[in-house]
Amino acid sequence: MDMTIRNDEIEVFIQVKGLGFTFLLDKRMKHNLISPTFLAFFKTDKQKDSLLNNGIGEVNVKPKYNPSLPFLPAYVDSISLEDTFHYVGKKVVWCSDNKFRERKAVKLNFEYEGHPYSELFFVDKSVEENYAILGSTFWSKCDILK
Repeated sequence: MDMTIRNDEIEVFIQVKGLGFTFLLDKRMKHNLISPTFLAFFKTDKQKDSLLNNGIGEVNVKPKYNPSLPFLPAYVDSISLEDTFHYVGKKVVWCSDNKFRERKAVKLNFEYEGHPYSELFFVDKSVEENYAILGSTFWSKCDILK
């Protein structure tokens, strides 16, 4: 796997509910794409039924606590995740493996450089290297290497 970052890609540090994550910012991609694994981390029992009813089966289980990760279960469980993301529909989009597919859409709330964002992401199982890819629509909103 080539981990080289090109000029049209950079990694950005975002925060969701005070937890930090690295997303790839890739202006070659039009849409924002997100791994179902990332969403599964933020799933709550209340969201489980909602997600399953809306057909997002790949995020129906919260991952088990891994002691090698720096998150304590009590801390993670104490975070209110009700407004982290919600399902908004489906659309055919260009996925990270260069194929058009119908993908489920979720609205994700996060912070980047202290500014809150609520961005539409498409659930893409082919996102592998980072938790998510922020596409050209997000790139154009920020003053990143313009």
